[in-house]
Parts: sequence; structure tokens; C-alpha cells
Amino acid sequence: KGRLLELTYHEKAGAYFGPLLRRLRVVEPHTLEDKLESSLMPGEFRDVLRLDLLINGRPRRQPEASEVWLAVEVSVVVDQNDVDRAARRAGLLRRAGFRAVAAVAGEQMTRGAEEAARSQNVALLQDGQVLFWDEALDAH
Repeated sequence: KGRLLELTYHEKAGAYFGPLLRRLRVVEPHTLEDKLESSLMPGEFRDVLRLDLLINGRPRRQPEASEVWLAVEVSVVVDQNDVDRAARRAGLLRRAGFRAVAAVAGEQMTRGAEEAARSQNVALLQDGQVLFWDEALDAH
């Protein structure tokens, strides 16, 4: 069920993330390998490659803002580990020179996930609802 949900977010990225980003495109992390490999340790590089979804676009409500890279972890039930993983991988992308924002997406979330997302400035998407987007965007 989790893999199917990942594929759904990938195929319908415009529906899920279009309200947040203009000129949205789904990017395979390996296409950034030259910049990533030159900036990260081998284990960190592999960690970024494991992202469930990487999306590039411009913030819809901030048309003057530079493009962002949304590092998304998808899970049927989003928990604190998903939030931590998204935050860590977005941090690695930032270290490699990308303006990266962490996000988690799923059908349900644990209380720990919501608290972790709030404290780590990670956007949380659940059933068409988006929490902490502005905070996540402003923090990076």
C-alpha cells in the first residue's frame, strides 16, 4: 500500500503540490548527481537518492522567490521517522547548494509526526490538507 501511495504522489504531483508551487516538475534525484557527489559524502549522496519524491518549482504565493526543491517522504501513516528523514535529506540538498524544503505526505499521521513537523519546519500533507508550508518555506 505504501509503494502504491508513493506512485500516486509521483503521478499526481501537480494535483498535490500545484497549489504550493508553480512550474512544478518531478525530478529524479540521480539527475543532480554531479553536484550532489561533489558536495556530499558517499553515504549522504546515497541517502538523498532514496528520497521518495523530489519536486522543483517556484512558490506560488511568492512569485519573486527563487525556485525550491521539495524533498518529500511519502508514507501511509506518517510518523516521526518520516519527518526526520525528510528533514535530513532536505538538509543534505541544502548543503549541496539547493534551496530545499522538507515535506512529508500520507493518509494519516501520528501525533509525534505533527509535533516533529512543526518543530523541524517540515511541511505536512494529509488528505489534501497542508500544514506548516509557510513555516517550512520561510525557514529555508
